[in-house]
Amino acid sequence: MKLLIIHNKYGKYSGEEAVVDAQIDLLKTRGHQVVTYFRSSEELEKMPNGKVKAFFSAFYNSKTIKEIKALITEERPDIVHIHNLYPIISPAILPEIKKMGIPIAMTVHNYRLLCPNGLFYTNGKVCEKCTGFGKELNCIANNCESSLFKSTGYALRNLWARSNKAYIDAVDAYLCLTEFQKGKLVANGFDSNKCFVIPNMYGKETADVDYDISNRNYVAFAGRISPEKGIPILLGAAKNLPHINFQIAGRMREGYEKKLKIPDNVILRGMLNVDEMKLFYSKARLYLHTSICYEGFPMVFPEAMAFKLPIIAPNMAGYPEIAENNFNGLLYEPENIESLSSAISDVWHDKDKLKRLGLNGFNKMRKKYSANSYYELLKSAYLSIKQQQ
Repeated sequence: MKLLIIHNKYGKYSGEEAVVDAQIDLLKTRGHQVVTYFRSSEELEKMPNGKVKAFFSAFYNSKTIKEIKALITEERPDIVHIHNLYPIISPAILPEIKKMGIPIAMTVHNYRLLCPNGLFYTNGKVCEKCTGFGKELNCIANNCESSLFKSTGYALRNLWARSNKAYIDAVDAYLCLTEFQKGKLVANGFDSNKCFVIPNMYGKETADVDYDISNRNYVAFAGRISPEKGIPILLGAAKNLPHINFQIAGRMREGYEKKLKIPDNVILRGMLNVDEMKLFYSKARLYLHTSICYEGFPMVFPEAMAFKLPIIAPNMAGYPEIAENNFNGLLYEPENIESLSSAISDVWHDKDKLKRLGLNGFNKMRKKYSANSYYELLKSAYLSIKQQQ
């Protein structure tokens, strides 16, 4: 099978970029031909009036349409697999691909099909005001991007895509990361028969690592250090538990450190390389996820599970599907510092429970989030839409 992978890369390498790269490598190792069409948001920084051009290209980009149509004519792929189309490629390409008779699969990495900023999050809290035709203008009213120009662009491009049904009419398979995400799509008019749940894979080599509580002495967090990640919730729990150490790995959002009060038992590690991250996980006793927004499928979950770390996560969005309560993790009431503190405290010294949760997570990661499992689900989705042609 020949696949054309289309993706608008972001300005900085992210978990989504890693997923795209891993998917391409996997398809190639399984004998498929893979052709790619990539653009990068970094291109805009080199263009005169790049931000203005991004505003218009998000609606229609004749250059990318011409290039993709020429590529399809030359390569004749069996399936086009879409990842991200904004801001350079534009969903205007979707009906053009459809006219050429090529089925389209799309990985739904976030909630951008329903929410202009893709997070269902604005001004410090979960928000679903933009679901429903015409309601995208709430993105402008709430200034969700802290820039009226940017918020207006995000709102209008979603309104345009929804009004001409670019996604609903042209995409043959929506590859959702969780059942929660699928439910949001279906509740907003997307065909449930076109929605497939395919969790992200953890394709790295995994060894049956030892979990010795005496060698693991802190609670770990990895990710962007920014408001939507619920960092004040984490710091509040750390303050409540001064006898427990916390370590945070990740890039600090510019200027955000001025809004944070870091307790003495919290260490900011900054950005760590691959080897440093392995050591970071191997020395932790628990993994903590404190997001206050709906993330798609955080890759830090299976990464932590690979090191037998029990996961403590908020009971919201798709997180309970990954970190199952009392199976491979513990759930706490979202944004509730006391609930989080209690969850950490209850298990911190319970050696047997920590081992059980960690081992269950490790086995779940190997079984459900392996490259083999991912490939079988992906292949099934591909064959399903091919048979419909």
